Amino acid sequence: MRITQNFLLLPSLSISVSDILLAAGKTIEEVNKTISNTGISALHYSKSKKLSRFIFEGLSMIKAKHADVFEGVDAILVASQTYDERIPAISTRIQSKFNLSASTFCIDIMDGCASFVKLLAIAKMLEDNGHKKILVIAGDLNSLITSDTDIGTKILFGDGLTATVLEADAHKSHVSLFNNGDNKGLIACCTTDNLMHMDGFEVFRFTRNVVPTLVKNYLESAKSDLSLFDLIALHQASQLVVSAICSSLKIKNKLSDNFNCGKVGNLGGASVSAWLSMVKGLESKGKLKMLAVGFGAGLSWGLASVLVELKQNEVFYVEC
Repeated sequence: MRITQNFLLLPSLSISVSDILLAAGKTIEEVNKTISNTGISALHYSKSKKLSRFIFEGLSMIKAKHADVFEGVDAILVASQTYDERIPAISTRIQSKFNLSASTFCIDIMDGCASFVKLLAIAKMLEDNGHKKILVIAGDLNSLITSDTDIGTKILFGDGLTATVLEADAHKSHVSLFNNGDNKGLIACCTTDNLMHMDGFEVFRFTRNVVPTLVKNYLESAKSDLSLFDLIALHQASQLVVSAICSSLKIKNKLSDNFNCGKVGNLGGASVSAWLSMVKGLESKGKLKMLAVGFGAGLSWGLASVLVELKQNEVFYVEC
């Protein structure tokens, strides 16, 4: 399985994190310290508050520029936590709107920060079952659930999704996934108040404990080494989190900064592929080996090794 096209869809509107913090009564010194720690200086946000509309308009923009994106697609996978409709599924509506075969496999899942890796796992199973080209869509309009929450959470999460095309390949991808049900509500959002609540300290401790072990165990079982990967895409929770993991594992990406989503923030399930979209010049690099690592809401964590051979790797700005 290989990634051949990757698109980041962002709302055209953005706001600086410093403006958010100053409006909340923070001093300049506090603002600078916070941005230095998180690495996040700006966030994009959508006024429309309709995930389905945002996806349809974004995909239409992609198709207008790259007509071949939907050619041969035989599966559509969608993961989000901010659906605007329970019924019908977005994946089936995409199938219809873009005139794909009625036999196209379609599924929506409700999941967050590890969802891109989970979608890769589903795609791997579909590939083993004969599917050749899979469209994977992940991410959220996080402002739906963060605009009125505490300031420490609000300044981390931006709006945005990714649309990624996977194609069958002789390379056999590996996926490992783990869960430990979040019955304490470390990252939670109830339908009654529709606000995300996050215990930042406990989430950081969870990440620090499970992610290095996850990667080390995989490398040991696969008899592999991080130096063999051209790209190591970590969930872009914040610069603080990513730096702690990279320090523990001695990760230094060859082609990009380890954290490079400072102008978009944490996009949940889209952040791994958003990180990929920020890496310049990949279209000329040929086949690359990527290790994708997701972790967070659930609590869930996992990794996937996948080939990257990009024809397109672009950012689109959606008017909304």
